[in-house]
Amino acid sequence: MPITSLNHINIRTLLMEETKDFYVDVVGLTIGDRPPFDTPGYWLYCGDQPIVHLSPSEPDSPPRTDPAGMGDGLDHVGLFAADLRGFEANLKRRGVAYDRRRVADGRVVQLFLYDPNGVLVEVGFDAAVEGVRKEKPAPAMA
Repeated sequence: MPITSLNHINIRTLLMEETKDFYVDVVGLTIGDRPPFDTPGYWLYCGDQPIVHLSPSEPDSPPRTDPAGMGDGLDHVGLFAADLRGFEANLKRRGVAYDRRRVADGRVVQLFLYDPNGVLVEVGFDAAVEGVRKEKPAPAMA
């Protein structure tokens, strides 16, 4: 179950343009392609990799590291890993709660869990490499 890379971090902010300018002008990242989400934001790249995602926070919400909040702060740490079955087995063995999702038209399996500090951690797996097949749609009801 070794982690293979740090995929990205997501930062929620009310200061979208100032935050973008900091990561571009001070840190040296570049603005790149971002899927057409319903909310504004940026994906900031290091070479070909979008390593910092910026998204809006909700003004009156607690910091995002509070699992109930969607306010300012670090939203989650995104990692990519191998051995989905082993990773899930380890989580279950340790009694760690997590959510599992399929995204990118089923090409990626994501596990979401909280660290002891309440920081949301996303661990992604390549569905094809992991042998996770796309489920057939349920038959239509008559």
